[in-house]
Amino acid sequence: MTHRPNLLVALLLATVAPALAAQVRPRPDPMPERTADWGIAGGQVKQLPARAPRRPVAAQFDSLGQMPIGSVGDTVTLFLFDNGATLSRAKQATIASRQRFDPPLSWRAACDEKAHPGWLFDLNAPATSAFAVVIPGAHGMPTQRTPPPLARAGGFSSYRRWADSAFARYKTAINPKTERAAGFLFYSFYSDSLDAGFRKKQLFGVRGPGGYNLAVYSAWLRDDYADGTPNTTGTWIIDGWGNPIARSSGNVDIYGTVDADKDGIDEIITSSGMIRWDGTRWKFPPVYADEPCLFHKVMAPPRGVRP
Repeated sequence: MTHRPNLLVALLLATVAPALAAQVRPRPDPMPERTADWGIAGGQVKQLPARAPRRPVAAQFDSLGQMPIGSVGDTVTLFLFDNGATLSRAKQATIASRQRFDPPLSWRAACDEKAHPGWLFDLNAPATSAFAVVIPGAHGMPTQRTPPPLARAGGFSSYRRWADSAFARYKTAINPKTERAAGFLFYSFYSDSLDAGFRKKQLFGVRGPGGYNLAVYSAWLRDDYADGTPNTTGTWIIDGWGNPIARSSGNVDIYGTVDADKDGIDEIITSSGMIRWDGTRWKFPPVYADEPCLFHKVMAPPRGVRP
């Protein structure tokens, strides 16, 4: 269970320690009304060095300011990555303070205006790991269930149709001038196995409504446009035969499932929050694309920030 930290989150958290006031622009807390969406959003924590211990600060992007991970006094769960890459433990904490922020103006120029406003949460837990994902509520370690046996084989056809549609747009945009260039583009996208990476995707089993066994996976395609346009991404829930049930744009790391409501229906723990059944449909946390900022990695980061 490894993660790829969101680049903007990593930059923001690197800023918190030495120069919060100089980098982040505080904004008045809009005090949004509590809704069900508060139960799906997630944040991330990068701990401070041991020589400067303090309570961890969780950062969460939320462009509209309507779905913070919680209010002061709410319980959250930190899924801890002791080595910075592998999920190791889960522990609970309480939100001690909350602040709305705008990102530094320099980020917007460096990231094609893709830097998002969000929230900072001071948590009353000691800084005990290199990285953490923060999820609303109290949870234990997620369970990695085995997916239904036919989900992968059955799910490939819909995945391939999705990939083929993305590649058609990609090829039109790139417009390779020679047969060799077209072949290179094709194999760089689909790989030598011609499956666009599907067989390497980890599928996680999910207990769905009605007692049905489902599966979830997340994917990004290799349509690397030269203009920094984000790669095509998606997160899918499929049934036991591989038929799509729900999909959301955005690629997330999936860590497993918990039954937060004790109703026999799983919630899916991801790097961006929880995917959960709301009684009528599956709700997905928002995923903030940062490939445009990655495209500008040749530029120097904002002053005082080290990726």
